[in-house]
Amino acid sequence: MTHSKYWDDFQRRARETVYCLQNNKPVPVRRVAVFITNQCNFRCSYCNHSQDKKQMQREVFEKIIEDNRDAIIHITGGEPSTVSWLYDFIDSTPGVRFHLNTNGFIKPPRNIQRLKASLDTVSPKYFDFITGTSGAYNKVMQHIQEASLYTTVSITYTLTKENYLLAPSFMRQVRKTFPKVYATFFSVYKGTNPRFMFNEESANDFFENVKYNLELEMDEESYRLFQETITEKQRIMQGIRFPENKIETPCYLSMSERVFSPSGEKFNCSHLYRDSIQHVRHNIQSRCQYGCNTRLAQFNQDVAAKLTQGP
Repeated sequence: MTHSKYWDDFQRRARETVYCLQNNKPVPVRRVAVFITNQCNFRCSYCNHSQDKKQMQREVFEKIIEDNRDAIIHITGGEPSTVSWLYDFIDSTPGVRFHLNTNGFIKPPRNIQRLKASLDTVSPKYFDFITGTSGAYNKVMQHIQEASLYTTVSITYTLTKENYLLAPSFMRQVRKTFPKVYATFFSVYKGTNPRFMFNEESANDFFENVKYNLELEMDEESYRLFQETITEKQRIMQGIRFPENKIETPCYLSMSERVFSPSGEKFNCSHLYRDSIQHVRHNIQSRCQYGCNTRLAQFNQDVAAKLTQGP
């Protein structure tokens, strides 16, 4: 395994992918992202996810697990805890490597290898305000603390024009409050609401006056993840993500991944599905003009180079 617990073992997967392609064998599926529902018990003011009642049927979920017993089952949404049968099912299903994305409002199950929780402020008043849920902050903080004692927990902070100035103090408080949390990952708001969307002025301010102080507060893993995703102004501007990573080779990573919508429809890239960029969905080797973070782009480049070299 790699030294990082945040992502899967991409070095092993690269070697495996090359071997399979060179020997005309199917590439084993190593990660399955299940968008199990579109529902959520929060109404976050910056969230662009559709709020509808679509929810995966239990028998569909069971079939996905049955067909992918050797893969990591990464459950996300919407908010998975709104699926009434899910948490009991997870805790009563040993031998499956479950990963879970959650807002943490409902106590997570114990039978999970990794948990990623959303937390965009350490202000109780502001948290309850942006989630539209009174009393949410205390419950989320308690559940993150408890989960960090029995599984690998990471926190996701969504950078917006409204909160980026608070990112360094947030990082400092998270390390103090959650000493067992593995890493904090900083994502970027992707919507078009001017309240949250970075503009030229705020993007410049972040890189010139905030980024350095934020990095000083980071633990080693959070810093490494940050360097893979947010390295220049363009990467936090709306509609521009990793423009230099226009992949000219097939997406070899998607060969070992599957993505399922709440209805059970299959896709090949969780990022494209999440951001509603679905033009490559059914062709596993479609060329992606969207671009990934540096580690995922490097995976593709490494596989392509080894295939060019031959056995």
